[in-house]
This record gives sequence, C-alpha cells and structure tokens, in this order.
Amino acid sequence: MARMVKPLTETQIKNAKAESKDKKLFDGGGLFLLVTTKGYKWWRMKYRLNGKEKLMSLGTYPTVSLARARQERDKIKQKLLDKIDPSLKNISNVEQIAKEWWELNQKRFSDNYKKNVLIFINRRIIPKLGSYNIQDLSVSDIIRFGKVIEAEGHIETLHKTLNTLSQIFNYAVSMEYTKHNIVKDIDKKSVFERVQEKHFPVITKPKELQKLLLAIDDYHGNIVTKYALKLAPHVFLRPFNIRFAEWDEFDFENNMWLIPKEKMKTGNPHITPLSNQVIEILNELKNITGDCKYLFPSPVTNLKPISDGTLVKALRRLDYTRDEIVAHSFRGIASTLLNENIRIHGIQSDAIERQLAHAEKNKSKAAYNHAEYLDDRIALMQWWSDYLNNIKQS
Repeated sequence: MARMVKPLTETQIKNAKAESKDKKLFDGGGLFLLVTTKGYKWWRMKYRLNGKEKLMSLGTYPTVSLARARQERDKIKQKLLDKIDPSLKNISNVEQIAKEWWELNQKRFSDNYKKNVLIFINRRIIPKLGSYNIQDLSVSDIIRFGKVIEAEGHIETLHKTLNTLSQIFNYAVSMEYTKHNIVKDIDKKSVFERVQEKHFPVITKPKELQKLLLAIDDYHGNIVTKYALKLAPHVFLRPFNIRFAEWDEFDFENNMWLIPKEKMKTGNPHITPLSNQVIEILNELKNITGDCKYLFPSPVTNLKPISDGTLVKALRRLDYTRDEIVAHSFRGIASTLLNENIRIHGIQSDAIERQLAHAEKNKSKAAYNHAEYLDDRIALMQWWSDYLNNIKQS
C-alpha cells in the first residue's frame, strides 16, 4: 500500500532550510522539493515509465510556485497515462529558461556584467526567441537571429549575445529541458563577422608619460581614487581587477598579489609580484582603507568598490581625452615599453605575456601556469616600477 504523503504548504516551503545536507520535502504523486545546503529550492518529479524510474526537474521555487509545480505534475501524469515520456517536455519556453538561469546565476556576476547580461536577455534574446520552445529551435534559427544583430552593425553585441545564449542552453541541457546546446554547433568565425580587436590609446613617449605620472601624483580629487590611479601604472592589470582588489588577496610576507580565478578574464588564478614602490603605495593606502574589504571602496558604501567609471572620470579630470588615454591604457603602455626594452631588462617576452595575463591558447596548460616564469616576473615588475620612477624624475 502506497504511503500517504501530506501535501506541502507555502509556509513550509518558504521556511525550509537544509543545514548539514540536502533534504527532500514530498508533496505526493512523485512531486518533491529538493532543498540544498546552498539555499536553492528545486522542484523534482519522480515517475516510472517502461519499468524504469526517472527524474525530472520542474524549475526552482519561487519562480515556479507550489500551484504551478502541481499543475506540471498533473500534466506529467496525463502524459504517462498516454504512454508518452514527459522528459524534456516540461519547461520549454526560452524566456522561462533564460529567466530561471539568470535567477540562479546573477549572484556570482559582477555589477557591470550583471547589467550587460540583463540587456542581452531582455533586449536581444527574449523579443526574438523568448516565445520559442527551446527544443524546436534549430541552428538555422540561431544564425538568422544573429544575422539580424550583425546587420545592425553591432558585432561585439552579437558575439556577447550568442555567448549568453550558449550559457542559457548549457543550463537547459543540465536541467534536461533540451538535449543539446545547438549554439555550440555554429562556427561563429566563419558564419559571422569577427569582432575587431580593440586598440586602446597609449602614452609611451618619455616626456608625455612623465607628464601623466606627475599629473596623477598631483591629483586633487578623492584620495581613494588617487591611490587607484597611482597603483594602476605599476601593476598594469585590467581595470576590473584594480577596482575589486581586496586586502586579503595580498601576501605581504612574500610581496605577492594573489588574484583568484573568479576575478580573471581568463578564468585562471593570477599572481602579480609587488615591487618596492607598490608596497609603499599599499602601506600608505592601508592607513586610509585598511579596515575595509576593498582597497578602493565606494565613497557611498564600504561594502562595494569604486564604480567602473571612476578611473575614467579621474583621467578626464586630469584633462586627458578618451583619444589620449582610458583606464585600460596602462596595460598597453606597459606591454609596449616592456617589449621595446627587452634588451635592457633582459626578460623574455613569454614572461611579459604571462604577467599581462593574456589568455593561454592551450586550455589544459592555462589552468596550471599562473606561477610560470615567476622569478623573471618578480624582476620584471621591479624593473618596471624603477623605470616609471626614473621617467617621472628625469
């Protein structure tokens, strides 16, 4: 005799928590809620077909309400009566899946990336593809969708939108909403126009670089912004890494900045050796923001870093136009001058590339090479800071 299950209530679901391990809350008829230790609440439906037990995902609570989950359960039971396998036939609408993916993943996105992804979903994907059953979409549908964006001349937007769509498809496959990520089947390099490589403006002539460095030292705006400007030329990291730098990433015993993979564009951890000049900058900054999480906290709240426009606005305040320099330009300045001076500092270009944290084409190698050429990079970073000081004082 089947065990009687008392139906769930909204209050039970809202208050449900899993502490040491995931737990299941049963509603009857094969429907249950999986509550994970990470705080997620997933609807699951267990059923049997042709003597085999199967499990389906019905989405997450509260996106999928208790009433909606029960409706889906009833639909599944009807299909079973008709000898139809309901797997891959539950949540199928691209808009639903995209929003569910967003809800589960947005917490791990940076504020800027989070905003951009929402734009791609709401402005690009949902208006054109949102009403489609994800299983009915074909490769040709995706290509036609992409060609519309390409015809508008938004090539970078096209590729970013396709990347977002591919992530949504990956999620749909994992959740068994569809069987395959068809976006991955498209050879984007041959089907669509390629994104033109960005060339950021750089300042490399000694007198012009001296003027910039002295202007930074004489910056009269926010003191935290000033120290971000002072640090940027020496470490030549991406602006995102400067903004989101945290004090607990710094190993002052070994003079290293250890950046976790989650913060790197390449998806791999990165080591930045700290020169004597950088250590001096950081020690001064500690007296100002040392009790905060971030080196460069927002003037509005210490819980967030400075905004993505802070460094750019500061450079404009120094009377530099966007055609002369942007926040990303410090990487180009360092790359150009370090490579031009290889005969002087004697450090090979491979070590320079590794310090610039450029993407490694060999993906298996990339996961392990963040400490590659480390001795050379320690010497490189000290030479570079000395070079900047000499330029400034010349």
